Parts: sequence; structure tokens; C-alpha cells
Amino acid sequence: MHLIFQRHHIPPDEVYNKDEGTKRFMYASMLLQLEEEEKARKAERQAARRGG
Repeated sequence: MHLIFQRHHIPPDEVYNKDEGTKRFMYASMLLQLEEEEKARKAERQAARRGG
């Protein structure tokens, strides 16, 4: 949740006041974004190890 507040500048009370479906969507969306970022970091590390 911290990343939702930090990256998207949405205050905690605004998140907490949303309905359950919206909150679940927000959390799932953030999780997907974090997973994609992790994949990109891994690919970058592998490319660096290969020298390119």
C-alpha cells in the first residue's frame, strides 16, 4: 500500500474509503506493476552479466 501512496500520490484515507472491489483492483494492479518491474530488473542483470 505504501507504494500506492508514494507513487500515485493517493492518500491512505482515499484508498481506505474505496469499495472492496476497487481496492482489490488497485492492489492487483500495483502487484502486477511490481512483478513487471522485477522481471525487467532481472533481464537487465542477466544482460549485464553477458556483457551487453
